[in-house]
Amino acid sequence: MSVTEQAAAALQAAMERLLTGEPDRSDGALTVASLAREAGVSRATAYRVGEVLQRFRQRVDERASGPDVPATLRERIHELTGELREARRARHEEIQGLRRSVEVLAQQVQALTLDNHALRTALERSGAVAVLPAQASTAPPVPPATG
Repeated sequence: MSVTEQAAAALQAAMERLLTGEPDRSDGALTVASLAREAGVSRATAYRVGEVLQRFRQRVDERASGPDVPATLRERIHELTGELREARRARHEEIQGLRRSVEVLAQQVQALTLDNHALRTALERSGAVAVLPAQASTAPPVPPATG
């Protein structure tokens, strides 16, 4: 099945716009889907125009293997990957430290609760201290007697 000259010309123009970074109808990605969207044709039509598609892929590959930009991009990707790995490692260590702290604090709270209970029990048995209710009373305060 052949494609009209108009579709081939639209794909060619779309290819130029994408490669120069001036898309009109697409997100500017260097993909066949973006090329088709930019040209205003279906992806199936784009795949049928083999020569334009082949030139598009070749030019995209040339851009990717250019001397300066890709090496710089590859280095930057490598740096960012290392930074991400380090950030994940640091986050993992921080989380582990926080978990250990939570465990220690939970044990301390439990020990203090047991000590508090033991002290309250001892005070109740001795009768030296009056035990107050745990919750505050909802009754209004009683004014001191005057006289």
